[in-house]
Amino acid sequence: MSQNTKNWFVLVTKPRNEKKVESRLNKIGIEAYCPVRTELRQWSDRKKKIKTPLLPSMLLVKIPNNLRAVVFDVPYVRRYLFWKGKPAVVRDDEVSVLRKVADQEFS
Repeated sequence: MSQNTKNWFVLVTKPRNEKKVESRLNKIGIEAYCPVRTELRQWSDRKKKIKTPLLPSMLLVKIPNNLRAVVFDVPYVRRYLFWKGKPAVVRDDEVSVLRKVADQEFS
């Protein structure tokens, strides 16, 4: 893995702060993606469509390996997801499939 090539990494956040972290990372110039789906929730007095994350407490960031520590400047970021002792890298084709799934309408 080269130092300058951008890879998708899985970032673990504080619960229920995925969209907020995504917004803040995008504002500082880091490409972040939180796949969401639309759900119909019902309360005693109303029904409402809300967007919930497909990956609870996780989002994807596309960043060079040597700049991975920058994301910890954003509040509510906990850690990276690791696989076999190394940060988990998600392939571009997997992210595009995830985008297609998230774009479909859910009932």
